Amino acid sequence: MDTPPTRPHPAGSELTTSVTPRAIAWVDGRIVPAHDAMVPLMDDGFLRGDAVFEAVMVRTGRTHALDPHLARLRSSAQALDMRVPVLRQVITDLLAAWGANDGTLKLIVTRDGTVRGMVTSGSWPETLALEMIDTPWRSALSGVKTLSYALNQWAIRAAQARGGDDALIVDDGQVLELPTGSICLVHDGVISTPDPTRLPILASVTVEALRSVVEVVPAMPTVQQAWEADELFVVSATRPVLPVHRLRSDGDEQDLTAPGPVTKDAAARFEAHIATSLDQLP
Repeated sequence: MDTPPTRPHPAGSELTTSVTPRAIAWVDGRIVPAHDAMVPLMDDGFLRGDAVFEAVMVRTGRTHALDPHLARLRSSAQALDMRVPVLRQVITDLLAAWGANDGTLKLIVTRDGTVRGMVTSGSWPETLALEMIDTPWRSALSGVKTLSYALNQWAIRAAQARGGDDALIVDDGQVLELPTGSICLVHDGVISTPDPTRLPILASVTVEALRSVVEVVPAMPTVQQAWEADELFVVSATRPVLPVHRLRSDGDEQDLTAPGPVTKDAAARFEAHIATSLDQLP
């Protein structure tokens, strides 16, 4: 078999064509395999997590809701008194090298000015079991998407150690969010989600996009209301409308229909919306 030709690319890509796309990264104007990408050791983004980032859905080589994600990145940077440079070339180079494939685009900017981009492919189970993890969640940077995700990762590990797939963060009887996503609850056909204007959680770009096709009511859901929900589903840039089949907490558990009728309808509507509202290639 002939060796595939090197993919021509304005950023000087070192990649070759492949049937299954592998994770790639943008490093100082070059596209390289993600496992070869590096950051300066003394960069505070690496040493202290003093950085901001965004994750954006990619479908058939095109992003979805890129502008709102970039706006949230700038808002996070402003909260940290940082500056975000123009990232258009980073995005252009990565998408050109990625080709017409699905994936997730991640953009990272550190306080020291290091910029890195990455596109990866991934998969999720068809449904999730969520374990409630009760932990203090409010901080001075609540709602800011920083690279400091040690607590988020701890929560995921704690949930998995107890038999869940992912964590549902609760604090003082209040349902908040997942470590890397938002939760939606369904009661009597009504979809609600924790309100980021009143709770210490990240404002979800994907929830806002979902609101363009179904009504999602901002709420202050309690743990009891989560147990009483007819349906639950997770929303994030990488997991649009992912049903929850089980809710667990300290050995107690509640099975749910996954997907239930409301979740199934929301997922179908949102998939149709995504297909018709992908961003134009930069």
